[in-house]
Amino acid sequence: MAAAVVQEEITAATNKLGTNKGFTESGALHLRGEDANPRILTHAQCESYDKNGYLVLPDVMSVEEASRLLDKSHRVMKQISSGGEGVKRHDMSTVGAKRPSPVGRILATFEPGDTGISNHFERRIARLGCGVHRLPTFYALTCSAFHRSIVESLGYGDARITQSQIIAKLAGIGGQIVPHQDGCVSFTNPPSGLTFWYALEDATLENGCLYVAPGSHLTTPLTQRLVAGDDGIPVFKDLPEPLWAKEAQNSGDETRNLPYEYQALEVTKGSLVLFHGNLMHKSAANKSGKDRVAYTFSIIEGGLEVPKDLYMNPTDGGFESL
Repeated sequence: MAAAVVQEEITAATNKLGTNKGFTESGALHLRGEDANPRILTHAQCESYDKNGYLVLPDVMSVEEASRLLDKSHRVMKQISSGGEGVKRHDMSTVGAKRPSPVGRILATFEPGDTGISNHFERRIARLGCGVHRLPTFYALTCSAFHRSIVESLGYGDARITQSQIIAKLAGIGGQIVPHQDGCVSFTNPPSGLTFWYALEDATLENGCLYVAPGSHLTTPLTQRLVAGDDGIPVFKDLPEPLWAKEAQNSGDETRNLPYEYQALEVTKGSLVLFHGNLMHKSAANKSGKDRVAYTFSIIEGGLEVPKDLYMNPTDGGFESL
C-alpha cells in the first residue's frame, strides 16, 4: 500500500495553533445552534445517546458550509495525489518498509484500483488522517464553541483531540469498512472515546452510509487497543481484561454480551453523527456514481490512563485540548 504525507501545510497550520487557540473564528464556519443556549444538547438527547450510543443532529451546518469543507477536502486530495512540494510518498509494499506515524500529519491511504489512468492516486484515495484538524479550515470547525458545548453536555470536563480524518469513500471505488469500535484507537482506561462524524455529502444506502448497532456500547466491551508494531505498522493488542463503557455499569449484567443488530444511518449533507467509542459500527462499499466524503474527529477525556505504546499517542506533548 502506498502512503503520502503532506508536511508543508500541516507545518504552517501547526505554527498558528498558539495564536488561533480559543479564537472567535472571524470569517470561519458558523454552525446552526451555536448562538443558542450554551448547553446544546437537551436532556432527552443526552438520554438517547446514553441508551443507544449514538445521536444524529441533522443539518448542523448549512449546505454552503458543508460545500466549503468538501471543496477544501478535494483540494487536499489533489495536493497529495499530484506529488508536488511538501508531499512524500512511501511504498509500503516493500518488505521491511517503515510506515510513518500519522500523528500530526496528513497520511493518505489508497484503495486498490486502476493505476493506468492519469489521476489514479486522486481517484483511489481512501482516507486522509490523522492531523486534518490542524488545517485552519478544519481547526475552526473542530475547536468550535459548539463542540465544546456538546462535550460538556455529555459530561466531559477536559476533552482532548486524538485524531481527525477525511474519509473519502469515492464513487465506485470506496471500500467496505468492517465492524469496529473507535475506542480501540482513541483509547483510555476507562473508555471515554467520542467520535464526531460530519456528512460533507448526502450519505445514502447506495453510496455507503454508516451502519450502527444501537446499544452495542452497553453490550460489547473493548477487548483490544491499537499499538505501533514493527516498522510502525499499526496492530491490535489484546487487553488483559475487557473494558466496559461507564454507561454499561448502570445497565445491569443482564444487558452484557446481548446480540445486536445494525441499522443504516442515511443522513443529509451537513448533518452530524455522534457515537460512543464502544459503539459497533461499519459501512458498505460505495458502488454508486456519487462520492460520500465525510470529516470525522475523535476526543477522549483528559487525565485518564493512556498507554505509552498507543498508536495515536502524540510525540510532541499531550493530546490537544478541544
